[in-house]
Amino acid sequence: MRVLRFLSVLASLMIVSISAHAGQGLDSLDSFLKNMKTLQGQFVQTQFNVDRRETQRASGTLEMSRPGKFRWVYVQPYHQELVADGESLWIYDQDLEQVTQKPLRQATAQAPIMLLLEKKSLDKDYLLTDLGNDQGLDWVGLKPRKDEADVREVKLAFEKTLLARMQLTDAFGQTTLIEFKEMKMNPKLAEGAFNFVAPSGVDVVRAAQ
Repeated sequence: MRVLRFLSVLASLMIVSISAHAGQGLDSLDSFLKNMKTLQGQFVQTQFNVDRRETQRASGTLEMSRPGKFRWVYVQPYHQELVADGESLWIYDQDLEQVTQKPLRQATAQAPIMLLLEKKSLDKDYLLTDLGNDQGLDWVGLKPRKDEADVREVKLAFEKTLLARMQLTDAFGQTTLIEFKEMKMNPKLAEGAFNFVAPSGVDVVRAAQ
């Protein structure tokens, strides 16, 4: 399923090469996690195989609210919605005319997207490293302390204190780069932004608890 890639990584034209210039990535990450309550913007998600060849590109919009709520909508090249309401993850695939409901914690147990949504220290689960400044962005690396994690490494880039990019490398050496655009920190989101209502006529599949 197309959504599996999002969950195994949840998310520029080439793989980022981080320079060695001194940066403030850790400070930017700390400030972001302390101050972010809601987030809104657009994204471009590019996937690369182990040979660094582009295999897929998608784009869409996102809304997030801490703790544990997000709406991640793919617009191109297909329409798919992933909505977390704090308890369940709803996945709507327009082409398949199907909605899948899963317990949120079960579905996103190792998803890097939860790094941005949980109010807890990252030191327990990740080794944090300041990776320096590259082309005006401050980068920080996060490596899971558990060897069995699906994701080998997460890299976050900040423009000042605003999230700009997220790069993920999985256990197979494949990379996903998510470039964030038009980002707004702590905007007022629409009431019910994370309430999901299945479109009329689609099948709803509920995963076992």
